[in-house]
Amino acid sequence: MDSAFKELQQLNRQHFHHLWQKANKGELDSFNEEEQRLAKVMLAHSDEFFNQFEFSDVMTDHQFDPESEVNPFLHVTLHTVAEKQVEDHNPIEAFQFYNAMVRKKCSRHEAIHLLVVILMKFLFPVLKKKEEFDLNGYRKLLKTCKSRNPEKIMKLLEDELDE
Repeated sequence: MDSAFKELQQLNRQHFHHLWQKANKGELDSFNEEEQRLAKVMLAHSDEFFNQFEFSDVMTDHQFDPESEVNPFLHVTLHTVAEKQVEDHNPIEAFQFYNAMVRKKCSRHEAIHLLVVILMKFLFPVLKKKEEFDLNGYRKLLKTCKSRNPEKIMKLLEDELDE
């Protein structure tokens, strides 16, 4: 692993640990808006990722295997990004998709997670292949998916991966 990347990862995990410690004490007022949003998402995921957040300062070198582990830091970061898209109505299709899922009886959390799954489809080519983010494709898929039931969205995305 590149040493600059490793150093950035360590700083990131230390920052997550700092946010976690303060959030657990209810000290959200000391954070800026972005940190507050991230800390709230961490708290909302504490049942799933308590140990990873609690010990993030000592697991700065741990590499999560995408085949067998969920990277909690990436997960809450993407969750935060999706929430910000909905809050800002940017892109508007993310807001519309979210509202459509809530109308279909998804909880807020489930609707955000579905949005993250769609977002990841467009982020991975950016991260892995250094391709440009396909905003038009993202918007188009959100429009297509908003009329579908949540279970069918997952099936659609899985079928696309199999192609």
